[in-house]
Amino acid sequence: MSTVLSYPSADFPAPVRVSIDCPEDWAPLPEVALPLALAKVVAPGEFRPNVIVVVSRTRKQFTLENAVSEVVTKLTGLAGYAELGREEREIAGHPGFRIEGAFTDAEGGTLVQAVRTTIVDRGPVVDLVQVTGSCSGAQAEQLLVEIRAIQESLRIEE
Repeated sequence: MSTVLSYPSADFPAPVRVSIDCPEDWAPLPEVALPLALAKVVAPGEFRPNVIVVVSRTRKQFTLENAVSEVVTKLTGLAGYAELGREEREIAGHPGFRIEGAFTDAEGGTLVQAVRTTIVDRGPVVDLVQVTGSCSGAQAEQLLVEIRAIQESLRIEE
């Protein structure tokens, strides 16, 4: 006799639900095929500052320390990377990590990225939630505070 498996279920839980505030002068980007994405409305030809939210399903053994190691390795390996700061901090009610840095991009010049990472226990698995904000180096002084505020508005529903 066979057993019927279904999704979502206790054995195969649905991913967490995420939401984030979109300021008036930002616009949703549903076409990028991510759980959530938004970009600031800017003049044509300017780099579009953006914030994206990615939810990834991982094995139960995957820890916040693993997630931190992955994001630090990725960022520090970028050309001309200069770290602006990092800290352990709560992300949407869960233990998390924040790192920010600048790097050189062949097309965009100097870019600044702010990444916040957390994991959410989903029973037999965990969900990795990352919210990443990007802007050009020239925009950073004005927009990094705004990007951080958008990141801070992240809500995770289990």
